[in-house]
Amino acid sequence: MDDCRLCGGKDMELVLDMGEHPIAHHYKEDPAQEEYRHIVGLSFCKQCGHIQLDDPIPAEILYANYICLSSWKFQPHVPQLVNLISRQTSVTKDSLVLEVGSNDGRFLKALEEEGYRNLIGIEPAEDARRSAAEKGVITIPGFFDKQKAWGFVQEHGQCDLFISRQVLEHIKDLNEFMEAMRIVIKPGGLVLIEVPNFMMNLEMFDYTLWEEHVNYFTFDTLNNFFSRTGIVELHREKVVFSGEILVVLGQYIGPEAKETKIDYVAALTKKVEKYKRNWSDFRGRVQTYLLDQRKAGKKIAVYGAGSRTSSFVNFLGLKDYLDCFLDDQVEKQFKYMPGSQLPILPSKALYERSIGVCLLGVNFECEDKVVTNHAEFLRRGGEFYSILPPSHRLPGFWKELLV
Repeated sequence: MDDCRLCGGKDMELVLDMGEHPIAHHYKEDPAQEEYRHIVGLSFCKQCGHIQLDDPIPAEILYANYICLSSWKFQPHVPQLVNLISRQTSVTKDSLVLEVGSNDGRFLKALEEEGYRNLIGIEPAEDARRSAAEKGVITIPGFFDKQKAWGFVQEHGQCDLFISRQVLEHIKDLNEFMEAMRIVIKPGGLVLIEVPNFMMNLEMFDYTLWEEHVNYFTFDTLNNFFSRTGIVELHREKVVFSGEILVVLGQYIGPEAKETKIDYVAALTKKVEKYKRNWSDFRGRVQTYLLDQRKAGKKIAVYGAGSRTSSFVNFLGLKDYLDCFLDDQVEKQFKYMPGSQLPILPSKALYERSIGVCLLGVNFECEDKVVTNHAEFLRRGGEFYSILPPSHRLPGFWKELLV
């Protein structure tokens, strides 16, 4: 078990041992194809409350055959973030803006359309950079570390606004990332961070861990990261996106930033212990629910062949209850899901395979669109239920657990 990535503490407690599983996004061309497998273990730091995966997969294995561009995801909160930035009087249209992990440049393009002129991204994925280049977004290749930060400063100077969206949860070496941030951000500069909200997982019994996410933040632990970096928090909010996310705006002031009080650990420990305690019962309830549907003669499919649904099916051992996965992203169709080896088919298979129950494995912000597009499925007696919180379409047994 690794030391805590946030505080370096050694008092780590294993919360969940999910066993060995394949990489959630490594789709298979042939169901008999061999798969790399790894142990998924979630641990909790008793000193600072940070939650993390043990023994992350090497990047060269994890990100092989990667299929994920920002533009593929519906991101309804982007205008909200742009508006938040626009309200900051210290950031002008000529301010130097750096986004780390800028992917295909979609967010920087949104800022450009708002009138910001000095925008640069850093992104390691070649396909994402190509897409960014097509948008006219300047993107520096590589991972963000101290060396990359010094190179950026030498060429462009320190940035007035540092942005990192859906990145921090992927970072194995948080201390290196902190040091690189201190190098690249101008004293008094602003910092905008967006990460998944693991408090939602704890409170809604969402066990869809993802091997790419090696860090799992709450507002408290993210604020701890800020203070250790030298950042004071100015604004925070929760947003529904790909589950639920935390958006925090801060200002870099350096060593003068007060260290976060670790008075939240006791309350967080209780939530983590409950999450751990309820895992076995939750797994049994899901299996019983699906078995009852099968006994009633209903075929079951999962709509959405993403990483969260892949983990949901594999961790809970559900492959024998399911007929197939459905997905309208052509890059995934007619491949096979890792682990379960279930086929990924276009959504018309709802009708062709006479599916009776469809489990929605899409983000909550996309559910209404899927249900509306398949009104005919409902007219034929089909049923939609979600498997991804914070949806209001969770099955009855799940809602009972939340009372």
